[in-house]
Amino acid sequence: MHIALKWDGDERFIAENEKGVKVTMEPGPAYGGSGKYPTPMELVVVALGGCTGMDMAEILKKMRVDLKKFEIEVVAKRREQVPKYFEEIHMVYTIAGEGLTQDKAQRAADLSNQKYCSVGVMMRDKTKITYEVRTE
Repeated sequence: MHIALKWDGDERFIAENEKGVKVTMEPGPAYGGSGKYPTPMELVVVALGGCTGMDMAEILKKMRVDLKKFEIEVVAKRREQVPKYFEEIHMVYTIAGEGLTQDKAQRAADLSNQKYCSVGVMMRDKTKITYEVRTE
């Protein structure tokens, strides 16, 4: 993996991957950002939610679930003191699909969060990550 970051004025940076996909990030408004772009810490939360969601979608597919809806809400709490890493993150998965049961959804969430999601594994030492699964 190779990511290049280029300064774009003020404290804003544009990250670009090997395929040319770009993401602009900046500090939050309290630190001089415009509020138009995600902060690096918001992108960490996006990465965690995306990682577990992609894992779960693949696991549920293997369980023969035909997904019709899959939403993830992530609430994160940071430390007050520097470094302001995440102390707690809670995710709520809301899932619907043909062949879906609460047991299948819970199993997919457990497998992702306890075994497969690399982002979550990297965060475990500093962050308490919890989750709940809701099926419709």
